[in-house]
Formats: sequence, structure tokens, C-alpha cells
Amino acid sequence: MINEKVIDEKVIDENVYFKAVIFDMDGTLIDSVNADFLAWQKVFADYDKSLTFQDYMPLLGMRSFSVVERFFKSENEEEQKKVLAKKSIYFREIIDDNGIELIPFAHDFIKHLKEYNIPLALATSSRRAKMEMVMEKVGLLSYFDIIATAEDVANGKPSPDIFLKAASMLDIAPEDCIVFEDTVNGIRAAKSASMKCVALDSNGTADLLNDADIIIESFKDLDFMELCYQLQKIPV
Repeated sequence: MINEKVIDEKVIDENVYFKAVIFDMDGTLIDSVNADFLAWQKVFADYDKSLTFQDYMPLLGMRSFSVVERFFKSENEEEQKKVLAKKSIYFREIIDDNGIELIPFAHDFIKHLKEYNIPLALATSSRRAKMEMVMEKVGLLSYFDIIATAEDVANGKPSPDIFLKAASMLDIAPEDCIVFEDTVNGIRAAKSASMKCVALDSNGTADLLNDADIIIESFKDLDFMELCYQLQKIPV
């Protein structure tokens, strides 16, 4: 639920509506963080490198290509492509073996938003092929009016490119958009895009998400009108 210090009023004027909602995917809608970590861990092991979950946390929200550039920069271009291919293969194998789940109550909240006929966008650092695979598995793909992926922008999070691209595709001003995120890089990207940002504490790391406008623990019983009202009270 929303922190009671933030959400303390119930009456909301229709004039406070935001015009669009933009969702991150991994960790925000899809419970894929552990699968992603395990896939990267296997890749790192293939190159005699270690990767703990603590090491992995700062990578959340980054494009796979950026991870390769940071940790496999000594490899030539051809080998870097192999690293990316390995990661995709391992991720798919882990998902095929273990399945993938929605973040609790994410589906309910998306259906709640649809009652307001508000445009929904998906803005993910994942590549389109991965996005389509996991979103189809959980049955969310059809809910989104537009989708922006890693291939659609030059710079990944924390650059604001992916969120600005989504707003442009919706033809809605950035300041009229709410972003839902779960990572430090994603929050920085949203705020750099001049958007309000709601952070989902899906990994028990609320202390790292303080740059968000509001932090929530769950989508359960989250009310869009109330959320808009609270966000409008927060100074830009």
C-alpha cells in the first residue's frame, strides 16, 4: 500500500488526472529479476567472472548491451555479440524451466487503469524479442497502446530517452505522464524526463528509491485518482 505519510486524502478533483501511464517491465510488471540475475551469473561464469546479487543490483534497468560494454569491454566485438546471445539463451532456458510470474496485483491495477480509458505505454530496457516473449507468457501485451524497447533509443536508462520516446509515441507531454519503476536507473530516467515517478519496492530496497515521488509496496488496492491527487501536490 502507499505510505500513509504520502497518501492522506481521499477526495480527488477530475482536473488532477494525468494523461498517460508508462510502465517499466522487469521488476515492475514481471517478476523476472531473479531469472535475469541467474542468466547473467551463468554468462559471467562462462568467462571466469563472478557475479553476486549485490553486484547485480546496480545493473537493474540497464540494457544488456551496456552491461556487456562495462564488464566485457576487453572482448572483441564478435565475442561481445556472443555474450549477448548467451545471455538471451540462458534467460529463455530459465524461463522455460521455471516459468515467469506477474508482480502481485499488477494485472488488477492495469485493469483498474483501463476503466479510466487512460493511454498505457510500456518502456523497457529489454530487447523487443525478450519483451514479446515474457509479456505474451503473462498475457499483458494487449493492454498497451504503445511499446518502446531498447532498440528504439540510442541511450539506455538512466538516460531519459526511453520515457521521452514513449511520451512522443503517445503524443503526450512528458509532464503529463506518470512512470512506474522499480530501479534507481529507471527512477533517474523518469525524473530526467520531467515525469512523475512512482517506485515499486519489489526488491526490499526502498532506501535506494528515494528519488521517486512516491514509493509503494504493492499495487494492491492502488487507486489511480488518489495517486494523481497526491502526485499533483508534489512540487516539480
